[in-house]
Amino acid sequence: MPDKPMDLQKLKANAEKAAERAAAAKQAMRLVKVQLKQARKLFKEARKAAKQAKKKVAEMRESLWAPVSKLNTSKAADNAKAAATTKPLAKGAAMPPAKPARKAKAAAPKKAARKRRPAPKPRARKSAQTLRSAAEVAKTVIERLQSPPPTLAPELPEVPPEAPAPPSSN
Repeated sequence: MPDKPMDLQKLKANAEKAAERAAAAKQAMRLVKVQLKQARKLFKEARKAAKQAKKKVAEMRESLWAPVSKLNTSKAADNAKAAATTKPLAKGAAMPPAKPARKAKAAAPKKAARKRRPAPKPRARKSAQTLRSAAEVAKTVIERLQSPPPTLAPELPEVPPEAPAPPSSN
C-alpha cells in the first residue's frame, strides 16, 4: 500500500482516467449498437422490397403468358339476348317482375405454378471405415512424430552397359 501522498494522488488520477475511458467505451458501444440496429432495419426493408418486386414480376409473367379467356359480354348484349328470347306480352298483361341484375363473377386469380425442384443428386456413399475418435487420431500423430523419418531405398550405382566384345580370331 503506498504511503506517500504523491502515490495516492497518482493512483486517484489513474483511477479517474480509467473511469473516463470506460465511460467513453460504453458510449461508443451504445453508438455501435444503434448503428447495427439501423443497419438491420434497412436490410429488412430492402429484403421486403425485393420480395415484393419478385412477386410483381411473377404476377406480370403470369398475366402475359396466361391463356386469354373469353371476356364477359357487356350487359347490353345480355339484355338484347334476353329480350330476343322472351315472348311478346298480350295486350293488357302485366309486366313480369324484373329479375335482379346478376353480378359478373370476377375471374378467380390463378395460383402461381410452383417450380419443380430438380431431382436430388445421389449422395456419395459413406466409407465403411467409421470416424476415429480424437484420442485415436492424437495417438497416431504422436507415433508418427516419434518414429524416425522414412528413408529412401539406397540408390544402386549405375553400371555402364558393357561394350560388345571384339570378335576373337582363333
